[in-house]
Amino acid sequence: MAMAAAAWFNAPADVEAYRRLAAAVGEWNAYSAPQLENGDVDELLDDLADVAPPMPLGEGVADLEAVLRRQARRQL
Repeated sequence: MAMAAAAWFNAPADVEAYRRLAAAVGEWNAYSAPQLENGDVDELLDDLADVAPPMPLGEGVADLEAVLRRQARRQL
């Protein structure tokens, strides 16, 4: 793609150089675009609220902090 762009920049009136640039951009877009699979599959996250409902972030952080502090005291 860089070579096609350089050719077009060096000769902006060259129709063939512009065509090659447009083709290279199209090929790059097709290559780099994410390929999505079948959209009929249920999302993984749909049932998570039934297993563990959402909780405030502070609650989870406080529990984790307590565990880490206990482990740190044991190591000292």
